[in-house]
Amino acid sequence: MVTSNDYHIFGIHSDAERCFWGSYYLFVHISAVLGDTLILYASFQKNSFKLNKFIVTVIQYIAVADLTYAVTSALPSSISLFAGGWVLGDALCYIKVYSSYFIGPGVVCLIPVLTAGKFLILKYPTRIGFWKEETAHRVCVIVLIVPFIIPFLLMIVDKNDIIFDYRIYTCDYKFTEDIWRTVTPIMSIITIFIPNIVIVSTTVPTLKYLYAASRSARRVQGSIPWQGALTVTLTGLVYCISAFPLFICYLGKGFVEETSFLLIKFYRIANFVSMINTVSNFYIYALTVKSFRRFLVLKVLSINMSIMSRESSSTETGTKQGRTTNETETNDKRKRNEIRTQ
Repeated sequence: MVTSNDYHIFGIHSDAERCFWGSYYLFVHISAVLGDTLILYASFQKNSFKLNKFIVTVIQYIAVADLTYAVTSALPSSISLFAGGWVLGDALCYIKVYSSYFIGPGVVCLIPVLTAGKFLILKYPTRIGFWKEETAHRVCVIVLIVPFIIPFLLMIVDKNDIIFDYRIYTCDYKFTEDIWRTVTPIMSIITIFIPNIVIVSTTVPTLKYLYAASRSARRVQGSIPWQGALTVTLTGLVYCISAFPLFICYLGKGFVEETSFLLIKFYRIANFVSMINTVSNFYIYALTVKSFRRFLVLKVLSINMSIMSRESSSTETGTKQGRTTNETETNDKRKRNEIRTQ
């Protein structure tokens, strides 16, 4: 049976606060499911994502990861917050822990692929033949190897070292074995530090390119291909902003007590803030990618048209039925009058 830490020390004692954060996680879940489903559907439609094929393929990987994370992490956390504890059973607790330790680092490793890919496309535009779907699939599979190993490593060391953490109201791995003192820093460097360095070192040059291109375009009264660069840049920036509070918690973990403000309330808020990255991509693409925005508008219009056509057809059917009923009643009256006359 899954154990938990002390509710009186680590738990949320206000029902209103628990319901607020539970509603927030529910919003994250619904937004991610709807948004990422639309992203995936649109990415396979012709002219719905007019970006480089390499970039679109990486976007598909990120959308699948965010969609899975919303189902396996955001929804269980929302249920736990509303219920005041874990009520989904031990099996789902284990599934949540091991899936999140693959999907979370996986997304962190995919975003650098997105930002570095766009930077290299801008830097070497003549090699456009290299930047295609097959290349993106190979690169994404390679960078996901390390995150894929992490859950198996957790199971090998101690598969039952799992706890329900009242700080974040979800199941998590405890890392109590001594081996984690050596392995955890190495894992953090590979899955957190290096990806963030790549994101920053490739996003800054991309921003410089946008600035220089905009100045050149103003001089010659032309346009710049800002769409893909802005999309990738905003994706990287939102990730960095949402992950920064958690990064502070990881840095301060070895210097403060477990019951400190940093590792309870600030850690809880940092986890909530990190979920912004799960829902933000849909809004970023809708804001920066014209073809995707046009696709969404057309879908909304088509749904409205279908609803209106159904309403009009049902109204016409009702009118016809009313006319038929009136005609039947009139004919019956005529027949009765004829009988009486005879």
